[in-house]
Amino acid sequence: MRVSTAATFIALGFLTALQADDHGFVDLFNGENLDGWNQRNGTATYRVEDGCIVGRTTDGSPNSFLCTNELYGNFELIFEVKVDSRLNSGVQIRSQNVGGTADGRVNGPQVEISLDGMAGYVYGEAAGGWMTPDEDRKAHQLFQDGEWNRYHIVAWNDTIQTWINGTQVSDLTHAEKFETHPKGFIGLQVHGIARDQGPYEVRWRNLKLRDLSKFRSLYNGKDLSGWTTTGNWLHKENRALLIQPREGEKGWQRYDAYLWSEKKYADFVLDVQYAYPPGGNSGVYFRVGDRNDPVKQGIEAQVLDSTNKEGPLGAHDHGGIVGTVGASKNMSMPPHKWNRMVVTCIGHHLQVELNGEQIIDTQLNEGAMQDRPLEGYIGFQDHGQPNDILFRDIRIREIAH
Repeated sequence: MRVSTAATFIALGFLTALQADDHGFVDLFNGENLDGWNQRNGTATYRVEDGCIVGRTTDGSPNSFLCTNELYGNFELIFEVKVDSRLNSGVQIRSQNVGGTADGRVNGPQVEISLDGMAGYVYGEAAGGWMTPDEDRKAHQLFQDGEWNRYHIVAWNDTIQTWINGTQVSDLTHAEKFETHPKGFIGLQVHGIARDQGPYEVRWRNLKLRDLSKFRSLYNGKDLSGWTTTGNWLHKENRALLIQPREGEKGWQRYDAYLWSEKKYADFVLDVQYAYPPGGNSGVYFRVGDRNDPVKQGIEAQVLDSTNKEGPLGAHDHGGIVGTVGASKNMSMPPHKWNRMVVTCIGHHLQVELNGEQIIDTQLNEGAMQDRPLEGYIGFQDHGQPNDILFRDIRIREIAH
C-alpha cells in the first residue's frame, strides 16, 4: 500500500509538472502577496488588496517600480489596470538598472498607462524618450477613465506590439533598443509627483505571461525557406507575406497552391497573425498527413471575415474547426486589421485563441476528427481570387514529452 501511495504521489507530481509547463500563460502575481517581485527606485508604496497590486504615490518621490525577480526576453503579457485620472503610470518591459545594482536607475522600454491619449505607446524610460515615433503616436480614447483596462503586449525580437481593450495601438520595430535591451525585468511604475500633491493610486490585476523564448520563426521575412508551394506568395514590408492568387486562379481545391511546411509537427503551439479583405476566406491547416488531401487528412481552423456574423458561430465561421466545432465567441477583427490566432495541439487536446480570447477547447478523439493523424504538415490556404490574405509573425513551439 505504501509503495502504491508513493507511486501515486510521484505520478501526480509528474502530471502537475506537465500541466504547469510554460507553453501556456502563467500567473506573474499570486493574488496574495508580492513574492517574486522587488521594489526598485523611489519611495512609493506597493500593497496587495482584494487580489490587486496597488501602487500609491508618496510626497516628492521620484518614479518607483515594482519589478519581477525573473528576466524576460521574448514573451506575451496580459494584465488589467486602473489608474487615478491625475496619475501617469506604465509597465516596464526588458528593463534593467544602471550599473546592474538594485538601486541603479531603472531604464528600458515602457508601455504607457495614461489618460492623455498616449496609452499603449512605447516610451524609453531613462533611455532616450519616446520609442514610438512622433508621427505614429496618434491620440486615442481606448483607455477608459475609472475602469479596468485590459493590456496585451507581445515582445518578439526587435518588435513590440500592444493592444488595449482588444484594439491594437502599436506595432513597433526598434532594432537599436533591442540591441541594448534584449532581456530584462517587468516593472510596474508609480510615477513621481510633485510635493503637496496626491496621494494617487494605480491598480493592477490578472497579470499573466507566456514565455515565447522557446518559439522559433517559421517565416524569415525574406524567402520561403522551409516551405513549399506553387501559389503566388509574395514578400511584403513589415514582416508580411501575401497570398495573391494569379489571374484565373479560383477555388479552394488547388492544394499545391497552399503554403505547406516541409516539416511535420506533432504537438505544438502555433502563433500566426493575418489580415483579410472584406469577405476574405482562408484557413490555417495543421497535422495534415497528405498535402494532396488536406481536407480529409488534416485539420483546418477557419479564417474568414465573420465581422458582421450575428448569432451562434458554426464550424465554418471564423475560428471554427471545420467539420467539428464553432468558435464560442466572435472575435473577428474588421477587414484589413490584423487577427492573431494561437493554436495549441497536444495529443488529442486542441485549443484555439483568437485575438486574446480562447474560442475553442475540444478533444479531437471525441468527434469527427478522431481519425486524423497526430502528426503532419502545417499549411495556409490559397482560396483563390479574390482572397488576398496577409500573414505575418508565423512562429511555433514544439512540445516534447
